[in-house]
Amino acid sequence: MKQRNLIIPLTALLLFVSCDLLSDPGLHAEHPGEEYVTWVEQRFWGVKQCDPEDDYTPPDTKKLLQSRGIAVFDTDKQHLGTCAACGCPSYAAIHYALIHIDNVEMAAEIGFESSENPIQKE
Repeated sequence: MKQRNLIIPLTALLLFVSCDLLSDPGLHAEHPGEEYVTWVEQRFWGVKQCDPEDDYTPPDTKKLLQSRGIAVFDTDKQHLGTCAACGCPSYAAIHYALIHIDNVEMAAEIGFESSENPIQKE
């Protein structure tokens, strides 16, 4: 009987603690709170036009950051204008990613820097 009386309060405590932890938006990769995330950006340029080896494929921003263990909550891209001359790049864009604030230094190691929300820039 003593064990039964002890199990009920322990179960209630465990349920309360787990519900409290799950309510913290910073712990959910799917739904981060605004205070836990920030935008980063990096510019990418393709090879020069008229280059016979011009098969440039822009990087997948999400995959690039995830390969370094960085969770990505959203991405965006702003294409930049290029000229048609042979010396101009075949691709130019700013790639944006919304990441956890704790991962900004890791993203900086591969060339990303802090940015404003790309939607607000438009």
